Amino acid sequence: MYKILIVDDDLETVGMIEEFLDREGYIVSKAFTSREALSLVERDTPDLLVINTMLSSGMDGLTLCRRLRNDARTATAPIIFLTDQGNHHAGADALEAGGDDYIRKPFALRELGARIRAHLRRVSGNIMDGLPTLRIIPDNLTVFINERQALLTQVEFELLTYLCNTPHQLHSTQDLLSDVWHYPMGTGDAALVRNHIRNLRRKLEDDPERPTIIQSRHGRGYAVRAKVYVETSTVSSAR
Repeated sequence: MYKILIVDDDLETVGMIEEFLDREGYIVSKAFTSREALSLVERDTPDLLVINTMLSSGMDGLTLCRRLRNDARTATAPIIFLTDQGNHHAGADALEAGGDDYIRKPFALRELGARIRAHLRRVSGNIMDGLPTLRIIPDNLTVFINERQALLTQVEFELLTYLCNTPHQLHSTQDLLSDVWHYPMGTGDAALVRNHIRNLRRKLEDDPERPTIIQSRHGRGYAVRAKVYVETSTVSSAR
Protein backbone atom coordinates (compact mmCIF):
# COMPACT_ATOMS: atom_id res chain seq x y z
CA MET A 1 0.00 0.00 0.00
CA TYR A 2 1.40 3.35 -1.01
CA LYS A 3 1.35 6.23 1.46
CA ILE A 4 -0.04 9.56 0.29
CA LEU A 5 0.01 12.86 2.17
CA ILE A 6 -2.63 15.49 1.36
CA VAL A 7 -1.73 19.09 2.28
CA ASP A 8 -4.63 21.53 1.94
CA ASP A 9 -6.44 23.95 4.27
CA ASP A 10 -9.81 23.33 2.61
CA LEU A 11 -11.57 20.78 4.84
CA GLU A 12 -14.07 19.81 2.14
CA THR A 13 -11.36 19.17 -0.45
CA VAL A 14 -9.24 17.16 1.98
CA GLY A 15 -12.21 15.05 3.03
CA MET A 16 -13.22 14.37 -0.57
CA ILE A 17 -9.71 13.32 -1.63
CA GLU A 18 -9.12 11.29 1.53
CA GLU A 19 -12.32 9.30 1.06
CA PHE A 20 -11.52 8.63 -2.60
CA LEU A 21 -7.92 7.54 -1.98
CA ASP A 22 -8.94 5.38 0.95
CA ARG A 23 -11.36 3.53 -1.34
CA GLU A 24 -8.52 3.10 -3.83
CA GLY A 25 -6.49 1.29 -1.17
CA TYR A 26 -3.90 3.95 -0.29
CA ILE A 27 -2.70 4.83 3.20
CA VAL A 28 -3.74 8.46 3.53
CA SER A 29 -2.52 11.11 5.95
CA LYS A 30 -3.50 14.77 5.90
CA ALA A 31 -2.12 18.13 6.97
CA PHE A 32 -3.82 21.51 6.94
CA THR A 33 -0.63 23.60 7.17
CA SER A 34 2.90 23.32 5.83
CA ARG A 35 4.31 23.03 9.35
CA GLU A 36 2.01 20.13 10.08
CA ALA A 37 3.05 18.49 6.80
CA LEU A 38 6.76 18.77 7.65
CA SER A 39 6.10 17.22 11.05
CA LEU A 40 4.24 14.29 9.46
CA VAL A 41 7.06 13.73 6.97
CA GLU A 42 9.55 13.45 9.82
CA ARG A 43 7.48 10.69 11.44
CA ASP A 44 6.52 8.72 8.34
CA THR A 45 7.77 9.58 4.85
CA PRO A 46 5.00 9.48 2.21
CA ASP A 47 5.42 7.93 -1.22
CA LEU A 48 3.55 10.81 -2.91
CA LEU A 49 2.20 14.21 -1.85
CA VAL A 50 -0.82 16.19 -3.04
CA ILE A 51 -0.32 19.87 -2.11
CA ASN A 52 -2.44 22.98 -2.56
CA THR A 53 -0.32 25.85 -3.86
CA MET A 54 -2.35 28.40 -1.88
CA LEU A 55 -2.10 27.55 1.81
CA SER A 56 -3.39 30.43 3.89
CA SER A 57 -1.56 29.72 7.15
CA GLY A 58 2.23 30.08 7.31
CA MET A 59 4.30 29.07 4.28
CA ASP A 60 2.46 28.42 1.04
CA GLY A 61 2.54 25.19 -0.93
CA LEU A 62 5.33 26.32 -3.24
CA THR A 63 7.63 27.12 -0.32
CA LEU A 64 6.71 23.79 1.27
CA CYS A 65 7.66 22.01 -1.96
CA ARG A 66 11.08 23.67 -2.01
CA ARG A 67 11.63 22.57 1.58
CA LEU A 68 10.65 19.01 0.72
CA ARG A 69 13.01 18.94 -2.26
CA ASN A 70 15.87 19.85 0.09
CA ASP A 71 15.02 16.93 2.38
CA ALA A 72 16.61 13.60 1.39
CA ARG A 73 13.48 11.73 2.45
CA THR A 74 11.24 13.55 -0.03
CA ALA A 75 13.75 14.82 -2.60
CA THR A 76 12.39 12.47 -5.27
CA ALA A 77 8.86 11.80 -4.00
CA PRO A 78 6.22 12.74 -6.60
CA ILE A 79 4.42 15.99 -5.76
CA ILE A 80 1.13 16.85 -7.44
CA PHE A 81 -0.10 20.40 -6.90
CA LEU A 82 -3.71 21.55 -6.68
CA THR A 83 -3.91 24.99 -8.30
CA ASP A 84 -6.51 27.73 -8.55
CA GLN A 85 -8.43 27.76 -11.83
CA GLY A 86 -8.13 31.54 -12.09
CA ASN A 87 -4.34 31.72 -11.75
CA HIS A 88 -2.92 31.03 -15.23
CA HIS A 89 0.68 31.07 -13.95
CA ALA A 90 0.05 28.66 -11.07
CA GLY A 91 0.98 25.58 -13.10
CA ALA A 92 4.31 27.00 -14.21
CA ASP A 93 5.05 28.20 -10.68
CA ALA A 94 4.28 24.73 -9.33
CA LEU A 95 6.67 23.03 -11.71
CA GLU A 96 9.41 25.59 -11.12
CA ALA A 97 9.11 25.03 -7.36
CA GLY A 98 9.89 21.33 -7.86
CA GLY A 99 6.45 19.83 -8.42
CA ASP A 100 6.01 16.93 -10.81
CA ASP A 101 2.47 17.72 -11.93
CA TYR A 102 -0.51 19.97 -11.24
CA ILE A 103 -4.26 19.75 -11.57
CA ARG A 104 -6.61 22.75 -11.55
CA LYS A 105 -9.57 23.05 -9.21
CA PRO A 106 -12.30 21.97 -9.62
CA PHE A 107 -11.08 18.57 -10.76
CA ALA A 108 -12.47 15.09 -11.29
CA LEU A 109 -11.32 12.55 -8.73
CA ARG A 110 -10.81 9.99 -11.50
CA GLU A 111 -8.29 12.31 -13.15
CA LEU A 112 -6.43 12.84 -9.88
CA GLY A 113 -6.40 9.08 -9.32
CA ALA A 114 -5.02 8.44 -12.80
CA ARG A 115 -2.22 10.96 -12.29
CA ILE A 116 -1.33 9.48 -8.91
CA ARG A 117 -1.11 5.99 -10.41
CA ALA A 118 1.04 7.25 -13.27
CA HIS A 119 3.54 8.94 -10.96
CA LEU A 120 3.69 5.97 -8.60
CA ARG A 121 4.40 3.66 -11.54
CA ARG A 122 7.21 5.96 -12.60
CA VAL A 123 8.96 5.85 -9.24
CA SER A 124 7.87 2.40 -8.08
CA GLY A 125 11.43 1.06 -8.39
CA ASN A 126 12.77 3.72 -6.02
CA ILE A 127 9.93 3.11 -3.57
CA MET A 128 10.56 -0.62 -3.58
CA ASP A 129 14.26 -0.05 -2.92
CA GLY A 130 13.37 1.43 0.45
CA LEU A 131 11.22 -1.54 1.55
CA PRO A 132 12.34 -4.48 3.68
CA THR A 133 12.93 -7.81 1.98
CA LEU A 134 10.97 -10.92 2.90
CA ARG A 135 12.60 -14.16 1.75
CA ILE A 136 10.30 -17.14 2.19
CA ILE A 137 11.51 -20.75 2.27
CA PRO A 138 8.46 -23.05 2.19
CA ASP A 139 10.46 -26.26 2.80
CA ASN A 140 11.07 -25.50 6.46
CA LEU A 141 8.62 -22.69 7.31
CA THR A 142 11.46 -20.20 7.46
CA VAL A 143 11.32 -16.50 6.69
CA PHE A 144 14.17 -14.01 6.48
CA ILE A 145 13.45 -10.34 7.10
CA ASN A 146 16.43 -8.82 5.32
CA GLU A 147 19.14 -10.97 6.98
CA ARG A 148 17.25 -11.80 10.18
CA GLN A 149 15.63 -15.23 10.44
CA ALA A 150 12.17 -15.86 11.88
CA LEU A 151 10.71 -19.28 12.63
CA LEU A 152 6.96 -19.46 12.16
CA THR A 153 4.24 -21.91 13.07
CA GLN A 154 2.42 -23.70 10.25
CA VAL A 155 -0.59 -21.39 10.47
CA GLU A 156 1.55 -18.24 10.71
CA PHE A 157 3.49 -19.35 7.66
CA GLU A 158 0.35 -20.07 5.64
CA LEU A 159 -1.11 -16.69 6.61
CA LEU A 160 2.06 -14.80 5.67
CA THR A 161 2.46 -16.71 2.40
CA TYR A 162 -1.13 -15.89 1.46
CA LEU A 163 -0.57 -12.19 2.11
CA CYS A 164 2.72 -12.30 0.20
CA ASN A 165 1.09 -13.80 -2.89
CA THR A 166 -0.25 -10.31 -3.62
CA PRO A 167 1.89 -7.84 -1.66
CA HIS A 168 0.51 -4.31 -1.25
CA GLN A 169 -3.04 -5.61 -1.75
CA LEU A 170 -5.56 -5.45 1.09
CA HIS A 171 -7.19 -8.69 2.23
CA SER A 172 -10.26 -8.52 4.42
CA THR A 173 -10.60 -10.52 7.62
CA GLN A 174 -13.35 -12.60 6.03
CA ASP A 175 -11.15 -13.38 3.01
CA LEU A 176 -8.40 -14.59 5.34
CA LEU A 177 -10.81 -16.73 7.35
CA SER A 178 -12.12 -18.27 4.12
CA ASP A 179 -8.86 -18.69 2.19
CA VAL A 180 -6.37 -19.47 4.96
CA TRP A 181 -8.54 -21.20 7.57
CA HIS A 182 -11.13 -22.47 5.04
CA TYR A 183 -14.16 -21.33 7.01
CA PRO A 184 -17.36 -21.03 4.98
CA MET A 185 -18.07 -17.45 3.92
CA GLY A 186 -19.67 -15.49 6.73
CA THR A 187 -18.32 -17.71 9.51
CA GLY A 188 -15.20 -17.73 11.67
CA ASP A 189 -13.94 -15.42 14.42
CA ALA A 190 -12.19 -12.16 13.51
CA ALA A 191 -10.19 -12.44 16.75
CA LEU A 192 -8.45 -15.49 15.29
CA VAL A 193 -7.03 -13.38 12.48
CA ARG A 194 -6.11 -10.49 14.79
CA ASN A 195 -4.22 -12.79 17.16
CA HIS A 196 -2.19 -14.44 14.40
CA ILE A 197 -1.43 -11.07 12.79
CA ARG A 198 -0.21 -9.85 16.20
CA ASN A 199 2.03 -12.92 16.56
CA LEU A 200 3.44 -12.43 13.05
CA ARG A 201 4.23 -8.79 13.79
CA ARG A 202 6.09 -9.82 16.96
CA LYS A 203 8.31 -12.07 14.86
CA LEU A 204 8.73 -9.89 11.77
CA GLU A 205 8.59 -6.25 12.81
CA ASP A 206 11.35 -4.21 14.42
CA ASP A 207 8.61 -2.44 16.38
CA PRO A 208 5.40 -4.51 16.51
CA GLU A 209 3.50 -1.51 17.90
CA ARG A 210 4.39 0.48 14.77
CA PRO A 211 4.25 -2.18 12.04
CA THR A 212 5.75 -1.39 8.66
CA ILE A 213 5.64 -4.84 7.03
CA ILE A 214 2.16 -6.12 7.87
CA GLN A 215 -0.04 -3.05 7.62
CA SER A 216 -3.75 -2.72 8.23
CA ARG A 217 -6.60 -0.41 7.33
CA HIS A 218 -9.45 -0.28 9.80
CA GLY A 219 -12.39 -2.18 8.40
CA ARG A 220 -10.53 -2.91 5.15
CA GLY A 221 -8.04 -5.65 6.02
CA TYR A 222 -4.32 -6.40 5.99
CA ALA A 223 -1.51 -6.14 3.44
CA VAL A 224 2.21 -6.90 3.26
CA ARG A 225 4.43 -3.96 2.32
CA ALA A 226 7.78 -5.48 1.37
CA LYS A 227 9.83 -6.96 -1.44
CA VAL A 228 8.91 -10.65 -1.47
CA TYR A 229 11.00 -13.56 -2.72
CA VAL A 230 9.93 -17.22 -2.48
CA GLU A 231 12.62 -19.91 -2.60
CA THR A 232 12.21 -23.65 -3.04
CA SER A 233 15.68 -24.76 -2.02
CA THR A 234 16.80 -25.21 1.57
CA VAL A 235 20.48 -24.63 0.71
CA SER A 236 20.48 -20.98 1.80
CA SER A 237 18.68 -21.73 5.08
CA ALA A 238 21.17 -24.47 6.00
CA ARG A 239 24.11 -22.11 6.04
